Amino acid sequence: MMVVVSVGMLVLGCDTGDKVGEESVDEDDVSDALAVDADGDGYDDTEDCDDNNSVVNPSAAEICDGVDNNCDGQIDEGVSTTYYADADGDGFGDEGSPTEACEQPSGYVPIGNDCNDTTAEAFPGAEEKCDGVDNNCDGEIDEGLTEAYYADGDGDGFGDETTGVFACEKPSGMVSDGDDCDDTSADVFPGNPEVCDEADNDCDGDTDEGVTTTYYEDVDGDAYGISDSTTESCDLPTGYSASPGDCDDAASAINPDATEVCDGLDNDCDGDIDDDDASLDSSTGTIFYADDDSDGFGNPDDTTASCTQPGGTVTDSTDCDDAASAINPDATEICDEVDNDCDGDIDDDDADVTGTDTWYLDTDGDAYGDDASTASGCEAPSSSYVSDGGDCDETNTAINPGAAEGCDGTDYDCDGSIDNDNDGDTYSDITCGGDDCDDSDASVIPEAGGGCALGTTCFDVLSSGYSIGDGVYTIDPDGYGTGLDPFDVTCDMTTDGGGWTEIAYDADLDFQQHFISGDGWQYLTSDFTFTLSDAQIEAIQDLSAEGYQEYVGLCEHVIHYYYDAGGNYDYAFGFMFFDTTETPYGSSSYSPYSISLAQDGCSSNGGEGGAEADASIFVIESVEVPLLNVQCRDCGNLFPEEFGSPLTDNPAWLR
Repeated sequence: MMVVVSVGMLVLGCDTGDKVGEESVDEDDVSDALAVDADGDGYDDTEDCDDNNSVVNPSAAEICDGVDNNCDGQIDEGVSTTYYADADGDGFGDEGSPTEACEQPSGYVPIGNDCNDTTAEAFPGAEEKCDGVDNNCDGEIDEGLTEAYYADGDGDGFGDETTGVFACEKPSGMVSDGDDCDDTSADVFPGNPEVCDEADNDCDGDTDEGVTTTYYEDVDGDAYGISDSTTESCDLPTGYSASPGDCDDAASAINPDATEVCDGLDNDCDGDIDDDDASLDSSTGTIFYADDDSDGFGNPDDTTASCTQPGGTVTDSTDCDDAASAINPDATEICDEVDNDCDGDIDDDDADVTGTDTWYLDTDGDAYGDDASTASGCEAPSSSYVSDGGDCDETNTAINPGAAEGCDGTDYDCDGSIDNDNDGDTYSDITCGGDDCDDSDASVIPEAGGGCALGTTCFDVLSSGYSIGDGVYTIDPDGYGTGLDPFDVTCDMTTDGGGWTEIAYDADLDFQQHFISGDGWQYLTSDFTFTLSDAQIEAIQDLSAEGYQEYVGLCEHVIHYYYDAGGNYDYAFGFMFFDTTETPYGSSSYSPYSISLAQDGCSSNGGEGGAEADASIFVIESVEVPLLNVQCRDCGNLFPEEFGSPLTDNPAWLR
């Protein structure tokens, strides 16, 4: 049995001061001697945290009993259970309100992962409900149960996808479809029929697809556009038309709705022009009149309305007799009891009548009148007038131009010459039975064959001083008494010094189609003819040093010299002189002959119509004139290709 000694008693009985000769006492030994193990668990009260309980000591195993069994200063450490406050009674506690206990306290549970301990509807494993709560505590609220809703600002049942929210129930002003591509317009939503308004009505990403109208560019503003220049639009754009088919968008008067008129254009765009178009407004054409007599004036009772002139017609309608070419408004009224100029007046009733006779007053009744007392008309004004004048004595019926000249010093025939041989050339005046044809000039004597020549040529007449101006003179090229008899010619005594002898043509080269066998170099089948004989012409040429002639080439589709379109002289006419000498042809040069062009109207090869103003005029300076023939190349096709020349108006001249 252990003896417990009171420390206090020991202390009180000890003298703390050391006395000499006394042995000192160790305090630890004293303490050990005083330790007590009341519960007999092998640990005294200095080690045992509960010396009254043998199961409580430093070597005891900690058990869950609310006691510090192992005396480590902690109670139930490692052996207690953590419990969590379960305020909502759903079997899951709030991890934020734990407690340690050996047994489950009331209001606590061992599971502490309740995410919301304020409602029994929320705990791990609970069925998720759409109630705005995380019922199953998985960190998500209403997952899989909510629906997306979108603001529907325009009330068309489709919302703006950028405004989407998830909710258990549809919020006010929101819809479940967020595919509206324009939530400001109730006319725009998926499935809405597309209309032409420049908006994507059906939200398919395309605007106005399949509902636009094709419009056509209309530059000239005539309500018809160009078929191959289009645009798609809801409304008619400026500068466009709803109707295609304009064949000339630079001219507003030309379109499918226009009226076809005579202007060389396809006005109504149907592919036909002018007379080829059955819808032609013939009133826009020209009235042409039949010209059966080809005098250039038409029959007013025989008409044709056309854009282009039909053959055998003219634009004039004033011919009063279309069966006679000599009768037309351009004709000269002559004395023939016919209205030649179609003015309604005939012969003397027409103030424009020409070709009237001069009537002479015949007071002595010898059938010859007084030149100083005349009247003009188709008919004599009265029986006192006669057709012959020249009576130099109206008081004597024996004296008149028809009387025989006497040789008594009287001018019986009124020629101004009296009797016999007035010039003393040994030839008596022809009026007295002599042979002197010019009894006033002793150098002029008759030739055996008759005729009194004043010189060999006109130049000889001029040089000899016998010229009295331009006119007809008698010449004898081979001289007095030999070869040719004297003959009359026309002399030009003024041009370029005068003395030119005329070589006149007997007929013109008619303006017509001369060849029909095709183009190619060819002379006319007949040579030109002259008023003088070949021998007379040759005799004049033999005495001449120079010659001049203008050849006036009338044309229609016949090139005479230069060809504009071809840019060449391949069709230049060739000429044959009187002696049959031929000039070059098909070339710009007629060398060695002096031939030049005064004008070249035929170079355009068409449209000349035989007009002299559009003729090609050749100036030929050669003693070998006159021209006898011409040859052409561009003159044989049936266009027609027509040509001719007014030869009688353009004679040759030799000097």
